[in-house]
Amino acid sequence: MRTLPLMSLLCMVLLPQAFAQPTDPTPASTVTAAPLATLTLEPYRRSVAVRVVANGTSGLFTFDTAGGHSIASPEFAAAAGCKPWGELAGFTMTGTRLQMPRCDGLRFQVNGHPLTAPVAGVMQVAPLLAKDAAPIAGLLALDVFAGQTITMDFAGGKLYVESPESAAQRVAGARELPIRIAREAQGLALAVNVEIPTTQGIARFELDSGNGGTLLVSRAYATQFGLDPEAKAPRPGTIAIAPGIDARGMVIVGDLNIDGNLGMPFLKDWVVTLDLAAGRMWLQPTRATPPPNMGVPPPLPAK
Repeated sequence: MRTLPLMSLLCMVLLPQAFAQPTDPTPASTVTAAPLATLTLEPYRRSVAVRVVANGTSGLFTFDTAGGHSIASPEFAAAAGCKPWGELAGFTMTGTRLQMPRCDGLRFQVNGHPLTAPVAGVMQVAPLLAKDAAPIAGLLALDVFAGQTITMDFAGGKLYVESPESAAQRVAGARELPIRIAREAQGLALAVNVEIPTTQGIARFELDSGNGGTLLVSRAYATQFGLDPEAKAPRPGTIAIAPGIDARGMVIVGDLNIDGNLGMPFLKDWVVTLDLAAGRMWLQPTRATPPPNMGVPPPLPAK
Protein backbone atom coordinates (compact mmCIF):
# COMPACT_ATOMS: atom_id res chain seq x y z
CA MET A 1 0.00 0.00 0.00
CA ARG A 2 1.19 3.48 -0.52
CA THR A 3 0.49 7.08 0.44
CA LEU A 4 -2.35 6.60 2.89
CA PRO A 5 -2.59 2.97 3.81
CA LEU A 6 -5.33 0.43 3.56
CA MET A 7 -5.05 -0.66 -0.06
CA SER A 8 -2.88 -3.44 1.23
CA LEU A 9 -5.64 -4.33 3.66
CA LEU A 10 -8.08 -4.62 0.80
CA CYS A 11 -5.63 -6.94 -0.97
CA MET A 12 -5.88 -9.33 1.97
CA VAL A 13 -9.42 -10.24 1.05
CA LEU A 14 -9.50 -9.77 -2.71
CA LEU A 15 -6.42 -11.41 -4.11
CA PRO A 16 -5.24 -14.97 -4.87
CA GLN A 17 -2.33 -16.93 -3.54
CA ALA A 18 1.32 -16.44 -4.46
CA PHE A 19 4.43 -18.24 -3.29
CA ALA A 20 7.98 -16.98 -2.92
CA GLN A 21 10.47 -19.74 -2.23
CA PRO A 22 13.97 -18.82 -1.04
CA THR A 23 16.63 -20.34 -3.25
CA ASP A 24 19.53 -19.07 -1.12
CA PRO A 25 20.37 -21.95 1.27
CA THR A 26 21.93 -19.71 3.94
CA PRO A 27 19.66 -19.80 7.03
CA ALA A 28 19.01 -16.86 9.31
CA SER A 29 22.03 -15.78 11.35
CA THR A 30 22.48 -16.72 15.00
CA VAL A 31 22.26 -13.57 17.14
CA THR A 32 23.63 -13.50 20.70
CA ALA A 33 23.65 -9.72 21.22
CA ALA A 34 20.49 -8.36 22.80
CA PRO A 35 18.15 -6.26 20.65
CA LEU A 36 16.55 -3.18 22.13
CA ALA A 37 13.19 -4.96 22.10
CA THR A 38 11.50 -8.12 20.87
CA LEU A 39 7.91 -7.66 19.75
CA THR A 40 5.46 -10.48 19.12
CA LEU A 41 3.84 -10.75 15.70
CA GLU A 42 0.76 -12.92 16.10
CA PRO A 43 -1.13 -14.50 13.20
CA TYR A 44 -4.04 -12.36 12.09
CA ARG A 45 -6.24 -13.53 9.25
CA ARG A 46 -3.61 -14.07 6.48
CA SER A 47 -0.97 -11.76 7.89
CA VAL A 48 0.20 -10.62 11.33
CA ALA A 49 -0.81 -8.23 14.10
CA VAL A 50 0.55 -6.81 17.37
CA ARG A 51 -1.00 -6.28 20.79
CA VAL A 52 -0.77 -2.62 21.78
CA VAL A 53 -1.47 -0.94 25.14
CA ALA A 54 -2.17 2.72 25.85
CA ASN A 55 -3.14 4.04 29.28
CA GLY A 56 -4.14 0.56 30.36
CA THR A 57 -6.30 -0.07 27.30
CA SER A 58 -5.26 -3.02 25.15
CA GLY A 59 -6.01 -3.43 21.45
CA LEU A 60 -5.00 -5.42 18.38
CA PHE A 61 -3.29 -3.56 15.51
CA THR A 62 -2.69 -5.24 12.17
CA PHE A 63 0.97 -4.80 11.10
CA ASP A 64 1.20 -3.34 7.61
CA THR A 65 4.67 -2.54 6.25
CA ALA A 66 3.10 -0.61 3.37
CA GLY A 67 0.60 1.21 5.56
CA GLY A 68 2.59 4.43 5.40
CA HIS A 69 1.36 5.86 8.68
CA SER A 70 -0.25 4.15 11.65
CA ILE A 71 -3.99 4.31 12.29
CA ALA A 72 -6.06 4.06 15.47
CA SER A 73 -9.77 3.50 15.82
CA PRO A 74 -11.64 6.46 17.34
CA GLU A 75 -12.09 4.44 20.54
CA PHE A 76 -8.41 3.56 20.88
CA ALA A 77 -7.32 7.10 20.05
CA ALA A 78 -9.59 8.38 22.83
CA ALA A 79 -8.17 5.83 25.29
CA ALA A 80 -4.66 6.94 24.35
CA GLY A 81 -5.57 10.59 24.86
CA CYS A 82 -4.88 11.40 21.22
CA LYS A 83 -7.41 14.01 20.08
CA PRO A 84 -8.53 13.88 16.43
CA TRP A 85 -8.25 17.03 14.39
CA GLY A 86 -7.57 18.14 10.82
CA GLU A 87 -7.27 15.56 8.08
CA LEU A 88 -4.95 13.13 6.35
CA ALA A 89 -5.70 12.44 2.71
CA GLY A 90 -4.09 10.52 -0.11
CA PHE A 91 -4.54 7.74 -2.64
CA THR A 92 -4.28 3.97 -2.57
CA MET A 93 -2.15 2.18 -5.15
CA THR A 94 -5.20 1.77 -7.38
CA GLY A 95 -6.04 5.46 -7.21
CA THR A 96 -8.87 5.42 -4.65
CA ARG A 97 -8.82 8.55 -2.51
CA LEU A 98 -8.83 8.06 1.26
CA GLN A 99 -9.26 10.70 3.91
CA MET A 100 -9.49 10.56 7.67
CA PRO A 101 -8.98 12.72 10.76
CA ARG A 102 -5.50 12.78 12.26
CA CYS A 103 -4.22 12.73 15.83
CA ASP A 104 -0.69 13.75 16.76
CA GLY A 105 1.72 11.93 19.06
CA LEU A 106 -0.15 8.63 19.46
CA ARG A 107 1.79 6.86 22.23
CA PHE A 108 1.45 3.20 23.14
CA GLN A 109 3.46 0.11 24.04
CA VAL A 110 4.01 -3.27 22.38
CA ASN A 111 5.39 -5.96 24.69
CA GLY A 112 6.31 -3.16 27.07
CA HIS A 113 8.34 -1.30 24.43
CA PRO A 114 7.23 2.33 23.97
CA LEU A 115 6.33 3.47 20.46
CA THR A 116 5.01 6.74 19.08
CA ALA A 117 3.18 7.42 15.84
CA PRO A 118 4.03 11.08 15.15
CA VAL A 119 0.83 11.62 13.15
CA ALA A 120 -1.72 8.81 13.12
CA GLY A 121 -4.90 8.47 11.13
CA VAL A 122 -8.14 7.94 13.04
CA MET A 123 -10.68 5.57 11.51
CA GLN A 124 -12.11 2.07 11.77
CA VAL A 125 -9.79 -0.43 10.07
CA ALA A 126 -11.83 -3.65 10.29
CA PRO A 127 -14.43 -2.73 7.64
CA LEU A 128 -11.60 -2.37 5.14
CA LEU A 129 -10.40 -5.91 5.85
CA ALA A 130 -13.61 -7.80 5.28
CA LYS A 131 -17.30 -7.61 6.03
CA ASP A 132 -16.88 -10.34 8.62
CA ALA A 133 -13.69 -8.99 10.20
CA ALA A 134 -13.84 -8.69 13.96
CA PRO A 135 -13.28 -5.20 15.34
CA ILE A 136 -9.63 -4.21 15.47
CA ALA A 137 -8.07 -1.27 17.28
CA GLY A 138 -5.85 -0.04 14.46
CA LEU A 139 -2.94 -0.48 12.09
CA LEU A 140 0.78 -0.35 12.88
CA ALA A 141 2.97 0.98 10.07
CA LEU A 142 6.70 1.55 9.72
CA ASP A 143 6.43 5.22 10.74
CA VAL A 144 6.81 4.21 14.40
CA PHE A 145 10.27 2.75 13.59
CA ALA A 146 11.64 5.69 11.59
CA GLY A 147 15.40 6.06 12.02
CA GLN A 148 15.77 2.61 13.60
CA THR A 149 16.88 -0.83 12.44
CA ILE A 150 14.27 -3.57 12.72
CA THR A 151 14.15 -7.23 11.75
CA MET A 152 10.90 -8.98 10.89
CA ASP A 153 10.53 -12.76 10.96
CA PHE A 154 6.89 -13.08 9.96
CA ALA A 155 6.80 -16.87 10.03
CA GLY A 156 8.65 -16.88 13.35
CA GLY A 157 6.30 -14.30 14.83
CA LYS A 158 8.97 -11.83 15.93
CA LEU A 159 9.91 -8.23 15.23
CA TYR A 160 13.25 -7.15 16.67
CA VAL A 161 14.11 -3.52 17.33
CA GLU A 162 17.83 -3.87 16.88
CA SER A 163 20.72 -2.54 18.90
CA PRO A 164 23.89 -1.74 16.92
CA GLU A 165 25.39 -5.01 18.15
CA SER A 166 22.39 -7.21 17.38
CA ALA A 167 21.95 -5.58 13.97
CA ALA A 168 25.54 -6.33 13.02
CA GLN A 169 25.12 -9.98 13.97
CA ARG A 170 21.70 -10.23 12.35
CA VAL A 171 22.91 -9.23 8.89
CA ALA A 172 26.11 -11.26 8.99
CA GLY A 173 25.88 -13.53 5.96
CA ALA A 174 22.57 -12.01 4.87
CA ARG A 175 21.84 -10.87 1.35
CA GLU A 176 21.60 -7.10 0.89
CA LEU A 177 19.18 -5.80 -1.72
CA PRO A 178 18.81 -2.18 -2.83
CA ILE A 179 15.74 -0.32 -1.60
CA ARG A 180 14.22 3.13 -1.74
CA ILE A 181 12.43 4.64 1.24
CA ALA A 182 9.12 6.35 0.38
CA ARG A 183 7.94 9.25 2.57
CA GLU A 184 4.53 10.25 1.27
CA ALA A 185 1.61 12.09 2.89
CA GLN A 186 3.78 15.24 3.13
CA GLY A 187 6.63 13.18 4.58
CA LEU A 188 4.55 11.65 7.37
CA ALA A 189 4.31 8.15 5.87
CA LEU A 190 7.11 5.58 5.64
CA ALA A 191 7.24 2.57 3.33
CA VAL A 192 9.95 0.52 1.61
CA ASN A 193 10.34 -0.33 -2.08
CA VAL A 194 12.71 -3.03 -3.35
CA GLU A 195 14.63 -1.97 -6.45
CA ILE A 196 14.42 -4.66 -9.15
CA PRO A 197 16.55 -4.37 -12.29
CA THR A 198 14.88 -4.81 -15.67
CA THR A 199 16.21 -4.51 -19.21
CA GLN A 200 14.94 -0.93 -19.35
CA GLY A 201 15.79 0.30 -15.87
CA ILE A 202 14.85 -0.11 -12.22
CA ALA A 203 11.35 -1.12 -11.14
CA ARG A 204 10.37 -0.62 -7.51
CA PHE A 205 8.12 -3.10 -5.73
CA GLU A 206 6.55 -2.22 -2.40
CA LEU A 207 7.02 -4.54 0.59
CA ASP A 208 3.49 -5.08 1.86
CA SER A 209 2.71 -7.31 4.84
CA GLY A 210 -0.89 -6.12 4.56
CA ASN A 211 -1.24 -7.88 1.19
CA GLY A 212 -2.20 -11.38 2.19
CA GLY A 213 -1.89 -13.32 -1.02
CA THR A 214 -0.56 -12.08 -4.34
CA LEU A 215 2.07 -10.48 -6.50
CA LEU A 216 0.93 -7.23 -8.09
CA VAL A 217 2.50 -5.76 -11.21
CA SER A 218 1.51 -2.52 -12.93
CA ARG A 219 0.44 -2.95 -16.56
CA ALA A 220 3.13 -0.50 -17.60
CA TYR A 221 5.82 -2.91 -16.33
CA ALA A 222 4.22 -6.24 -17.19
CA THR A 223 6.32 -6.97 -20.26
CA GLN A 224 9.51 -6.44 -18.27
CA PHE A 225 8.57 -9.50 -16.24
CA GLY A 226 7.32 -11.64 -19.13
CA LEU A 227 3.67 -10.90 -18.33
CA ASP A 228 0.76 -9.99 -20.56
CA PRO A 229 -0.16 -6.34 -19.96
CA GLU A 230 -3.70 -7.07 -21.17
CA ALA A 231 -4.24 -9.96 -18.76
CA LYS A 232 -7.62 -9.76 -17.07
CA ALA A 233 -7.30 -12.68 -14.69
CA PRO A 234 -4.62 -13.80 -12.22
CA ARG A 235 -2.01 -16.09 -13.73
CA PRO A 236 0.92 -18.08 -12.34
CA GLY A 237 4.15 -16.19 -12.77
CA THR A 238 7.63 -15.54 -11.46
CA ILE A 239 9.15 -12.20 -10.57
CA ALA A 240 12.95 -12.24 -10.51
CA ILE A 241 13.84 -10.00 -7.58
CA ALA A 242 17.60 -10.61 -7.65
CA PRO A 243 19.89 -13.51 -8.60
CA GLY A 244 18.71 -16.47 -6.53
CA ILE A 245 15.68 -14.63 -5.15
CA ASP A 246 12.39 -15.08 -7.00
CA ALA A 247 8.78 -14.44 -6.09
CA ARG A 248 6.52 -17.10 -7.56
CA GLY A 249 2.78 -17.46 -7.59
CA MET A 250 -0.42 -15.96 -8.93
CA VAL A 251 0.25 -12.58 -10.48
CA ILE A 252 -2.31 -9.85 -10.95
CA VAL A 253 -1.52 -7.28 -13.62
CA GLY A 254 -3.44 -4.13 -12.88
CA ASP A 255 -3.75 -0.39 -13.23
CA LEU A 256 -1.54 0.77 -10.39
CA ASN A 257 0.18 3.99 -9.47
CA ILE A 258 3.16 1.99 -8.20
CA ASP A 259 5.39 -0.40 -10.17
CA GLY A 260 4.50 -3.50 -8.16
CA ASN A 261 3.82 -5.02 -4.75
CA LEU A 262 5.20 -8.00 -2.81
CA GLY A 263 2.96 -9.29 -0.04
CA MET A 264 2.96 -12.04 2.56
CA PRO A 265 3.45 -14.91 0.09
CA PHE A 266 6.94 -13.44 -0.41
CA LEU A 267 7.60 -12.01 3.05
CA LYS A 268 6.61 -15.10 5.04
CA ASP A 269 9.64 -17.00 3.72
CA TRP A 270 12.23 -14.40 4.72
CA VAL A 271 13.83 -12.72 7.70
CA VAL A 272 13.84 -9.08 6.64
CA THR A 273 16.16 -6.52 8.24
CA LEU A 274 15.52 -2.84 7.48
CA ASP A 275 17.86 -0.02 8.40
CA LEU A 276 15.35 2.80 8.16
CA ALA A 277 17.97 5.46 8.86
CA ALA A 278 20.42 4.45 6.13
CA GLY A 279 17.85 3.02 3.70
CA ARG A 280 19.23 -0.53 3.53
CA MET A 281 17.68 -4.00 3.56
CA TRP A 282 18.93 -7.56 4.05
CA LEU A 283 17.17 -10.89 3.47
CA GLN A 284 17.78 -14.35 4.88
CA PRO A 285 15.51 -17.40 4.61
CA THR A 286 13.55 -17.96 7.79
CA ARG A 287 14.06 -21.09 9.84
CA ALA A 288 10.41 -21.02 10.93
CA THR A 289 7.42 -22.72 9.36
CA PRO A 290 4.71 -20.17 8.57
CA PRO A 291 1.36 -20.58 10.33
CA PRO A 292 -1.09 -22.51 8.13
CA ASN A 293 -3.13 -19.49 7.04
CA MET A 294 -0.28 -17.04 6.51
CA GLY A 295 -0.20 -15.81 2.93
CA VAL A 296 -3.15 -18.00 1.94
CA PRO A 297 -6.01 -15.92 0.48
CA PRO A 298 -9.71 -16.68 0.32
CA PRO A 299 -11.12 -18.00 -2.93
CA LEU A 300 -11.63 -15.54 -5.73
CA PRO A 301 -15.17 -14.26 -6.13
CA ALA A 302 -17.29 -16.42 -8.42
CA LYS A 303 -17.60 -15.15 -11.96
